[in-house]
Amino acid sequence: MGRPSSVSGSSLADLASLVEDSGEQALPRSGDEVLMIRRADELVRRSHERLSELVSTARSHGVSWRAIGAALGVSRQAAFKRFGTKDEGATMPEQTTDLLERTRDVFAHLDAGDYEAVRAHMTYTCGRALTKRKLMSVWDQVRSDSGRLEACVDMTAQTADGSTTLSKFANQHLNTGAIVQTTLRHEAGEWIGRVGYNGTGKITGILIAPPGSRDLPF
Repeated sequence: MGRPSSVSGSSLADLASLVEDSGEQALPRSGDEVLMIRRADELVRRSHERLSELVSTARSHGVSWRAIGAALGVSRQAAFKRFGTKDEGATMPEQTTDLLERTRDVFAHLDAGDYEAVRAHMTYTCGRALTKRKLMSVWDQVRSDSGRLEACVDMTAQTADGSTTLSKFANQHLNTGAIVQTTLRHEAGEWIGRVGYNGTGKITGILIAPPGSRDLPF
C-alpha cells in the first residue's frame, strides 16, 4: 500500500514541522493519531535516507571514518559498521544490484505510470528534483510523440567519469557511481534514456533525450 500523498508529497522540512506541531497538541482530535504516526515514520525514514546520502558524499570527497564518527558522536568503527557496507561497495550476493536490469525496470515502470516504484530507488535529492508531476509529464510527452515503450536496447554502462565500461561488472556496487544508457524503442520512434546511480545503486538522475543529442547534463 502506498503512502498517503499528504505525507509522501511533503518536503523533509515540512514533515519535521508537522511532526513538531502535532507534538505540541495536548489533546489531538480523534482520528489524528494515525496521521501523526505516519508523518513521524516518514520523517524517520527519509531523515535516515538523507543521512546515508550525506555520509556517502562525504566519503566520496575523502572524509575519513574518524571524522564521520566524531560528527555522529560515535567511534569510527561504529560509523563504518552503520554505513560502511553500503557506502564502500559491498559485493555480497544479497547486497548486489544489477544496474542494467534496474534501468530496464525504471523505464518499464514509467511506461506503466508507476512513479512510486521509480521513486523508491531514488536518492532524497533526486526525488526532490524529479517529482511525479515533472517526470511523468516528460514521459507522457514521449508517449504522445512515439507511442508505448516496446524495449530497452543497446544498453551500455560506464563509471561517472566515463573511464570504465561496466557491462561485465553490472552486479557490483561502485564507489564512484555509474551511468547506464539505453535506446528506448517505442512504437513510433526512439529516444535516449540515461539513468545515473550513486555507489549504493540509488538513482541520482534520469534523462530522456532525442537520438543524436549531445552535451547531455550527465
